[in-house]
Amino acid sequence: MSANLEKEAVSMASFAHGFRRQMFNGVPPIPEAIDLAGKTVLVTGSNIGLGLECARHFLRLRASRLVMAVRSLAKGEAAAAGLRDEFPGADIKVWELDMASFRSVQAFVARCERELPRGGRVDAAVLNAGLGMFGFERVAEGRRRETMLQVNYLATALLAILLLPRMKPATPSEGPGRLTLIGSDAALTAALPDPGEDEGTGLLDSVDRAEGFAGFAQYGVTKLLLTMFVARLASESVGAGDVVVNVANPGPTWGTELVAKTGPLAARLFTGVMFRVLGRSPADAARIYVHSNQVLGRESHGSYTEWLVRAWPPMMYTEEGRRLGERLWDETMRELSFAKVEEVLEDLKR
Repeated sequence: MSANLEKEAVSMASFAHGFRRQMFNGVPPIPEAIDLAGKTVLVTGSNIGLGLECARHFLRLRASRLVMAVRSLAKGEAAAAGLRDEFPGADIKVWELDMASFRSVQAFVARCERELPRGGRVDAAVLNAGLGMFGFERVAEGRRRETMLQVNYLATALLAILLLPRMKPATPSEGPGRLTLIGSDAALTAALPDPGEDEGTGLLDSVDRAEGFAGFAQYGVTKLLLTMFVARLASESVGAGDVVVNVANPGPTWGTELVAKTGPLAARLFTGVMFRVLGRSPADAARIYVHSNQVLGRESHGSYTEWLVRAWPPMMYTEEGRRLGERLWDETMRELSFAKVEEVLEDLKR
């Protein structure tokens, strides 16, 4: 588990480690023994890029039912058409999910409960949907949070919590559900502002400001928040015997939209070239998702992973990091209280 890798955290977060990993360590194949026949799998943001390739990997593992959760139904159906031709025996559903909207997240989970068989059971889920942005924008609902904070962190945390009851096994023979959220190397060096002891200044508020906004830095912050959230969720709220929850880091990947949206033109051009040289293909990077979700076991619960368990970002092992992690959890529970998330988590323990 990542909790036991404090001594390796700094070296694993270094550029040298990342360079060696990208250049000399290929993503292993998925073991042939993995068989998802009879299973329902869910992938968000699955009409393009890593999400689409992840969906394809799951179908190659004979998943019986795939739910493609997408913001644009037209784009989702276009992607699904290719998958249906490739895997004619699979039941592929395309459902709308807008991660900028809490209401959309709640409606999506309610639809899972209504329309999926076995009481709305989801056997495996990869919450891939996310975005990077160059400029500061706010979503249109709720507290009108900065868009990356909403999509990459708050809505993803809400979706994860609401899915947990749908993923908990009804019988021991079903085995634990598998829930993977998507992290990033950008979280390894991200810095969080310390709001101090003043309860009037929240941690979430401190990363929700237009002043000094930088797109790539904010992206890293949102992925760090997500990693901290998963660590706390796994340690206190859900056992690995019910749902194995982890964070998968695909590493630099070429052919995605992220690089095109999170920095000035010169920085984007430079990063684009570096990603093309050092990055993995979307198919290889998405295979990391599947390793984290299906190959790694209970040892990955609450951890930061690739095809093996890695250390968390170094700041999470510090006293300050632990304090901010607790504060983040408390603020997140308050922010999402409209969905009664604390009740959901308490019921999960019964």
